[in-house]
Amino acid sequence: MKNSASISRFFFFLLIPFSMFFTSCISKGDMAIQQGSAYLQKGQYDRAEEAFTSALNEECTYGKDYIYILISTCRVQKGDYDGAIEWRKKALDIRVDPDNYINLGMLYRLKEDDATAEEMYKKAIEIAPQDPNTYGSLGALYLSQNRIDEAIPYFQECLRMNSWIGIIHADLAICYGRKGLFDEAEEEMSAALALRAENHDDLRTELDELENKAGYVKKTTESNR
Repeated sequence: MKNSASISRFFFFLLIPFSMFFTSCISKGDMAIQQGSAYLQKGQYDRAEEAFTSALNEECTYGKDYIYILISTCRVQKGDYDGAIEWRKKALDIRVDPDNYINLGMLYRLKEDDATAEEMYKKAIEIAPQDPNTYGSLGALYLSQNRIDEAIPYFQECLRMNSWIGIIHADLAICYGRKGLFDEAEEEMSAALALRAENHDDLRTELDELENKAGYVKKTTESNR
């Protein structure tokens, strides 16, 4: 079963700069973006998409790729993953960047098409080899498939670039735990706790279960919770 948190944590939601809401002289396109953003925050996704779509036909300071991503976000919120993918690909046609590929990977995972998601994450790494999120995304996919030996080097590379991503420490702890490397797992889980990692408690519980099953005795009595 897929870990929804491991999917969603790499989904980058775009927010409209608040300064735009206080601009007195704006174009019709920008006004439509503001209206759509307000609808989006209220959960009125159909009205938000309508506003964003109208902005495509008006003078606007925002690029079309940005608007396509906003429309894709509306489709995600409505559960229309095929539509979200279509609009995200339109953005990708204009601007090739790792975030677009990472988000496409997330969308394909939501559709349970892990093979295509893997292709998207690998493409993100290809075009942005210095972006830690690309490695973390692919590692999370492999972990969800229990492809532990493949997941570990991607998590390690992610942390080599940015050691402050708590959830990656927690995921790496689970990888080590599933391999029976409990000392290493405890070290990573402690780092995850210090960084207040998302879903730490759930992953801590999984690691505890692995350790109990193996009869592992922690080296210290200090609680890792």
